[in-house]
Amino acid sequence: MKILHTSDWHLGKNIFGKKLIDEQAVFFEKTFFTLIKEIKPDILLITGDITDKPNPDFETLKLFSEILFWLSKENVPCIFILGNHDSKRITLFKEFLKQNQIFMIDNLFYFKNPLEWKDEKGEKVYFYVLPYLHLYELKENIEIFWKNEKKNLSDFFAKKLQLLLRDLIELLLELIRDTIKKPAIALGHFAIEKGIFTGEEISFKFMGMEEVFPLELFENFDYLFLGHLHRLQKLFSKVFYSGSILPYSFEESVYEKGVWLFEIKNGLLIKYEPIYLSPSFQMKIIKGYFKDLINSPKDEAYIKVILKDKEPVLNPLERLKTVFPNLLILEYEDKKTETLPFGGNFTEEIFLENKKLELNEKELFKKFYKYIEEKEVEEKLFEVFKKCLKELNENLEGVKQWR
Repeated sequence: MKILHTSDWHLGKNIFGKKLIDEQAVFFEKTFFTLIKEIKPDILLITGDITDKPNPDFETLKLFSEILFWLSKENVPCIFILGNHDSKRITLFKEFLKQNQIFMIDNLFYFKNPLEWKDEKGEKVYFYVLPYLHLYELKENIEIFWKNEKKNLSDFFAKKLQLLLRDLIELLLELIRDTIKKPAIALGHFAIEKGIFTGEEISFKFMGMEEVFPLELFENFDYLFLGHLHRLQKLFSKVFYSGSILPYSFEESVYEKGVWLFEIKNGLLIKYEPIYLSPSFQMKIIKGYFKDLINSPKDEAYIKVILKDKEPVLNPLERLKTVFPNLLILEYEDKKTETLPFGGNFTEEIFLENKKLELNEKELFKKFYKYIEEKEVEEKLFEVFKKCLKELNENLEGVKQWR
């Protein structure tokens, strides 16, 4: 049995004001669909974060519907599960889609009653599907699907002064422990200890460690195919993350993206292979001094610039966009530099050292001009400035007299 595992599509993703919907559409059409045609998997697994927002816009829903239409047309069986970025809006037509072997799973039905899957040769696996559900959604699902255990559940909840997500996961695993069918594959959208967090997922790690689970909790499963962490990785001998399908942060862009291909025979995982896929766009982090970067060759990639300059540069973002049209973010290597008032050392010279030297408007203009242009002001220009300054002072004096 050939299983293709992908995750964290984040359709409609927006990075620093740039929406990637067109790039995502190109990737699916020219790369992902081609891969599926070549491999012809017995089933495709998508383990959460299908869309980037719980309330996706029209463009995102349109792309998602086009992907579903293609999968249906090509007769590709699929299991989609909800991630923490998704909502039940995208599972609205799940009963209709199921007729085409596209399973959109947003509750615990297929965790209590595993989805039995057979290929044409009779190879069989059991998928235990655990979509991402918020704490009280998960509690409600447990009460619905295990209502015959009502007394035991009532006792369990009565003992908990503060209910944690881990408590409910432990309860769920206890409820099915004696009925697990083999080979048992858990599909979920959560973090396992020792998983590598990168990019935007790092904040989640430190905000909610109670949602990072030890592998020991899932010891009764043969394999775990998971979503949520954006790095393609294998943990221990049975935990696999396919990571995000495309790079969605500059930190993550340096790592290869792709999917997992699994082959199962006689209930055993006889082969697992990462298949790396070229993204439909490039993201780069470029570090250097402004004077060097402004003379770089033109680059159409999505760029993050880190300036090594110790003094702030005048309008660096707009000026560097002539070289990097898709420059999305600019910061200084020395964080103190970007928080200095305009002018950096100029500010210190003029306003802090002003105690030693009283500067009039003419001297101030000379210093300011030299700081900006890196040369002395020309005499002709300075004469124009003095003329304008004289007119300004006369006008101000006239205003005072009028008042």
